Amino acid sequence: MITSSQNKLKYFIIFLAVLVLIFGGIIGWTLFQKSKLLPKEEVIPEEVVSEEMYSLTGIVSKVNVENNFLMVRPTGQENEVKVIISEDIKLLKVVYPSERGNPAFKTERVEITIKDIEEGDRVFIKTKINIAGMKEFDDIDYIEVL
Repeated sequence: MITSSQNKLKYFIIFLAVLVLIFGGIIGWTLFQKSKLLPKEEVIPEEVVSEEMYSLTGIVSKVNVENNFLMVRPTGQENEVKVIISEDIKLLKVVYPSERGNPAFKTERVEITIKDIEEGDRVFIKTKINIAGMKEFDDIDYIEVL
């Protein structure tokens, strides 16, 4: 015979199982709905991306002293950019302490001319305008030979 305490225990276990199923269903449904509401990442074509770039680091591939320009291959790219150098652009060379033979000195920036720049030099170019996507530019703040 089933006693009343066994009946109560049986109903209590059934009640707990139903509660677990209900809460499990609610939590599962909520998680499913959240994933539907989250925005999916869209791939934006490169032409649409509006990028701003006011500096450039690269390797000098050609120096034209007569026409005052450099051809520079930006770091990580295959194409070259023509950098036109006017007379008011500051050209600097970064001189490291080890190049001077005494590690106690600080790194210096020494003014140079276009004649001092060589093919294979690594340069940092700071511009006044957005040069993203440009193949040629001349509005430059300064050029550092690294």
